[in-house]
Amino acid sequence: MNEQRAQAYVNLIEQLLTCADGEEPNILQANQELIDPEFLQVMEYYAVWLELQGNNNPAAWLRNMAQQLGQFLNPQGGTIEEYEEFLSEVLQAEAESNDPTVVYPILQRRQHLLDDTFAQLLQQFARYAFSEGKAEDVAVIARVIENLCLDISEFPLGSQSNNLEIAITGYHTLLEVLTREAFPEDWARTQNNLGAAYNNRIRGERVDNLELAIAAYNQSLEVTTREAFPYEWAKSQNNLGSAYSNRIRGERAENLELAIAALKLSLEVYTRDRFPYEWARTQDNLGTAYLSHNLDLGTAYLYRIRRERVDNLELAIAAYNLSLEVYTPTAFPINCLGTGRDLGHTANFIEDWETAIKGYNLAIEAVENTRLEALNPQRQQEILSDAMDVYHGIVQSYLKLNQKDRALEYVERSKTRYLVQLLTDRDIYPKGNISPTIITELDRLRRAIIGEEQQLAIQEQTRNRGGILTLDQQKQPILNDYTHLNHLKQELKQFIDREITKIDEDFILTQTVKPIPFQDILSLTDAETCLLQWYITSEKILAFVVSADGNINLWESSEDDRDKLTDLINNYLQLYYSQNGHQEWINQLSDLLQTFSDTLHINDILALIPNTCKRLIIIPYLFLHILPLHALPINDNQILQDKYDVQYAPSCQLFKITQQRQLNDLNSLFAIQNPQNNLLFTDLEVEIIKSLFVQSDILAKQNATEIAIKTHQNFPLANCIHFSCHGTFNPNKPLESALILTKEKTDQEDGYLRLGEIFELNFKNCRLVMLSACETGLIDLNSISDEYIGLPSGFLFAGSPSVVSSLWKVNDLSTAFLLIKFYETLPKNPKKGEIAVSLKNAQKWLQTLTLDQFEQELERFQLQLDKIINQLGGGKRPIFNESLKQIRQRQPYPFKNPYYWAGFIATGF
Repeated sequence: MNEQRAQAYVNLIEQLLTCADGEEPNILQANQELIDPEFLQVMEYYAVWLELQGNNNPAAWLRNMAQQLGQFLNPQGGTIEEYEEFLSEVLQAEAESNDPTVVYPILQRRQHLLDDTFAQLLQQFARYAFSEGKAEDVAVIARVIENLCLDISEFPLGSQSNNLEIAITGYHTLLEVLTREAFPEDWARTQNNLGAAYNNRIRGERVDNLELAIAAYNQSLEVTTREAFPYEWAKSQNNLGSAYSNRIRGERAENLELAIAALKLSLEVYTRDRFPYEWARTQDNLGTAYLSHNLDLGTAYLYRIRRERVDNLELAIAAYNLSLEVYTPTAFPINCLGTGRDLGHTANFIEDWETAIKGYNLAIEAVENTRLEALNPQRQQEILSDAMDVYHGIVQSYLKLNQKDRALEYVERSKTRYLVQLLTDRDIYPKGNISPTIITELDRLRRAIIGEEQQLAIQEQTRNRGGILTLDQQKQPILNDYTHLNHLKQELKQFIDREITKIDEDFILTQTVKPIPFQDILSLTDAETCLLQWYITSEKILAFVVSADGNINLWESSEDDRDKLTDLINNYLQLYYSQNGHQEWINQLSDLLQTFSDTLHINDILALIPNTCKRLIIIPYLFLHILPLHALPINDNQILQDKYDVQYAPSCQLFKITQQRQLNDLNSLFAIQNPQNNLLFTDLEVEIIKSLFVQSDILAKQNATEIAIKTHQNFPLANCIHFSCHGTFNPNKPLESALILTKEKTDQEDGYLRLGEIFELNFKNCRLVMLSACETGLIDLNSISDEYIGLPSGFLFAGSPSVVSSLWKVNDLSTAFLLIKFYETLPKNPKKGEIAVSLKNAQKWLQTLTLDQFEQELERFQLQLDKIINQLGGGKRPIFNESLKQIRQRQPYPFKNPYYWAGFIATGF
């Protein structure tokens, strides 16, 4: 499937989702050439993506449409022999193990065969086995088929719709032989399983499926009486309560009363002492797709109609509190997240802020426990993103209690968690007399593991953001992706056991990262330094201003301003990424920044900052990371950095970690110069800059290969590392961000220094990394958890306390002049905030540079320019001259537009 056809599939799906009712046949008729089996697979990927966004109804509609098209196409996943071989293999595994961990890899490998053909073959096999088998064998065969149907119904991969249909077909087939009279217990258990499958069914009408589920549960309860089968009876009552709570037919009030009655009956058996998990499950809705039949008593009370609203909410809170006595963050983290969230939201509704905080806090502890178990950083980010509402909830609850310090702590607790953990673990070394070679190997293995985790995160990001994988790729077991990672982890464990434990038996690779307390946040300020931390919820924009006296001033926007900011960002990005509109984006940049300033009410926020403040540490949030906040206009025809020295940090905790690093003098330079040999003024930039250092190593043009850089002995030892090259940033796949180098034909590397590879670097003496390339400061805007994912994060981890990067595609000439001035004014031993000050001064200089002053600068660099011009090919000289000509037409200040100077930001200490 090529990229163009994949995009055509997505376009057709979106057209079907947004068209008027009845237009679908016409759209499909007009796009017949796209209707093929691969289109059906893309529909399934898109449906999964919709579900991840919470759009369950469009996902269900899309799957139903795919089912109809599948019947039209009648695609067969394989030959009948392949189906028979698959069925035989999976039945044998089920019979021998009755263990999903054994069965699931088989299903995973053959998931493309889990369809209606497989269901029919399973039914044929069962009927034949029952007709040929002895009476005593029927129950055994039936139990194997029942277990297989259970495993398939809960199998998380492939088509969920197909999986449930296979299970339903299997249960109905079992009921043909497992009669109530001959096998009453098996019959009742199968009815209960059938009810669960109908309760979760995707095909057909939801209203009909729920009625079938209720009928099956009631059938089950005719045999599984409380006296004879108390546990099974309670389970069916719980399931029945779930179905009634979701029931569409009948009166809502009646259905909820029936749900509450069934759940209460279940709790008469599911006591906390005897069945703590089942008791807690019945007390609360687990809130996951695969356990949607476990509706809790608390939720039922929450929506109950026949009692007073306040009474119902208090009953719901009581049920949630009981459930949380069992659903602790460590024992049942996923359950605890759902219950804690429900408790927080319910208490929030009645303005019981303390109870809301209790629920949210337990949910957050559960999230953080779950996140640490994730296999790669992408999955960690997704877990945190799915729970951002509980962080928003606890922040708002603390603000309602006027505890702004606690609110700010939880703002921090939701940000940059992966990078904070990595940086905390980065410098953990064993105690005792450990040789340098052991430390070097320890560092290598740790960084190799992190690099591999990044590669796995890219794969998962591709899957979860609509990236199209071929059918063959989908058939590969996901677990195989982790083979190399697991091998590296095993190698590291063996290395520690062999070389380190005998010297330091207490050495561990990781440590628990405690959330940053307010006193540590406060320590980042002083008499002349304040902190400005942004936070954005679904309803408003918040700005916390922290000053050295411990005072926190808070600014809150209106909901209209929050919505307006979202629209502004969308317009900003649309202009920026438009092929025809990029020049328009440049032309409008000054006006866009003024509109952002007005929407964010910057002048109102500045009024909250003490007059003694001269330096501002800005902690952006979400899409504010991509804006040059230092260049926002303020009162008196100034911009923000005219009034303050501005530093950026992804989070307070990250900033504090970088503060603790050794700050080396800027004596040695390692520079990468114009690897693609197509940047006209990059050579001038590096030629001037290298003369400002005591020692310099330059890899220029064809010599700037990936291998040469990684293997150069001075690369990890330099005080300043300067990349003057092209950069690439993919907003849909930010983990694939890279610096573009030279690629030789015999080179095994691809010529891209990617983010995952940067995480494997280890800078020993670095004070500054300068990314003089396009879009090197952009980060993942899809990360609603505000995880700082971009090139700067890689270099911060690699060891640099400061990174200067760009927020857009920068101009070659203006960048050269800006950075030359930056280095000329940069102290040799930059202290606290002095890198940001030098950048600010260079930006102000370029912004106010007159045309006459520009000509003087050209004269100052005449020798270097003549050398560079003489080396240019014939085709490049006219471009060089045209660049100078265009600048001379922009009088009197050729670089006044923020596009030329505002794009670079200083991150870190």
